[in-house]
Amino acid sequence: MADPTMEDVFLLYQKKIALLSSAQKEKLWAAHDEGMTPFVIGCAILRAKQEQRRSRLQGKDKRVTFNYVYAIIQDWLNHGITTDDTFYAYWSALSEDQSSAGREGRVQTKEKIRREDFTYTESKQDRSLFTWLDE
Repeated sequence: MADPTMEDVFLLYQKKIALLSSAQKEKLWAAHDEGMTPFVIGCAILRAKQEQRRSRLQGKDKRVTFNYVYAIIQDWLNHGITTDDTFYAYWSALSEDQSSAGREGRVQTKEKIRREDFTYTESKQDRSLFTWLDE
C-alpha cells in the first residue's frame, strides 16, 4: 500500500472517532506542515482509541475528543516524533518499557501498527442514521 495521505487521516479519524470540522482539519494540516507525516498523525488517532479501550477495560468511560488527539500530536511534535522511523523507535521503546515493568491492568498490543490500518472500507450496512452502531 502507498503512503497514507492527509485524506486517509481524515477518513480514519471520522471512522474511529467522529466527524471533523474544517477548523479541526486545519489543525491537522498545521501538524503536517510542521513536519509530521500523515502516518504518524494517524498513529496518534489510533493511540487515543487504544487509551479509550484501556480505560473501558478498567471500568472507566473515557471519551476521545479531538482535543485529546491533538494533545497527543502536540506532545509528539515537541519530542520530535514526526516521521515513521522516529515513531517506530518511540513505539518500540514504549513497548519494551511496558513489558519489562509488567504493569497489571495494561493491555499489550498484539500487532505492530501497519499502513493497512489506514484503509477505510465502507460499512456493509447503511448505518448513516444510526451512527452509534458503528462501534
